[in-house]
Amino acid sequence: MTIRVLNRPPRGGAGRTPLLCAPFAGGGAKAYDVWHGLLPRDILPMTLRLPGREGRFDEELPTDLRELARAVAGEVAPHLTGPFSVFGHSMGAVLAYELTRVLHTEYALAPRCLIVSGAQPPDSFAAHSNYAGMDDDRLREALSAMGGSEPGVLEDRELWALFAPIIRSDLVLCETYEFDPGEPLPCPLVAYGSREDPDLDQERLAGWARFTTGPFESRMFPGDHFYFRHWPEAFAMDLINRLHRHAGAPR
Repeated sequence: MTIRVLNRPPRGGAGRTPLLCAPFAGGGAKAYDVWHGLLPRDILPMTLRLPGREGRFDEELPTDLRELARAVAGEVAPHLTGPFSVFGHSMGAVLAYELTRVLHTEYALAPRCLIVSGAQPPDSFAAHSNYAGMDDDRLREALSAMGGSEPGVLEDRELWALFAPIIRSDLVLCETYEFDPGEPLPCPLVAYGSREDPDLDQERLAGWARFTTGPFESRMFPGDHFYFRHWPEAFAMDLINRLHRHAGAPR
């Protein structure tokens, strides 16, 4: 069965638990590919393929983060027939949160665990975004400093011409996001941050605790906004341990 937002339906099976991964701004379906070689077989990472990029270039770029979450939920919900977890980094963290809200409130589905990374809590997320209005030179410098883009993309004119509209659209999604208060989520929530991220410190990261009635944990890694690219093995091991503890994934 064809499913646009994933390369295949997110069904578990053979002891595997899907981990739905929401990409960061400008990220695509390969954003977390390195995890396939680091996570155990019982955890199946599946990165969301958003409109307007890669195999969905013929679709318009999304303009509203909450509407995007609703569209993703409508597509994946019929296939979530067993345990699953949700992860998101930066923009993807708030998309993962909104996706989890919709799955819970509209489809009576709750992940075994929600994992967010590199983002302030939803009620303060949009106020600290300031990248979408930058000119190309400043935007490339900012992206390079964050460590979230391959150098070739930022330096190659043709690649940048393809990439820039997507990253700008995603940054507008972040800047125009409007938090809608609601009930806390019932699932465990794990929040990650990094010590050299100028927009996120331990106190702000701990604010995610307000958004769940379940267990909450947080951890700060060394490194910049894209810390998990610098410490892939350490991050994967920490993620594995928390998923096994909170999501009940089989060992």
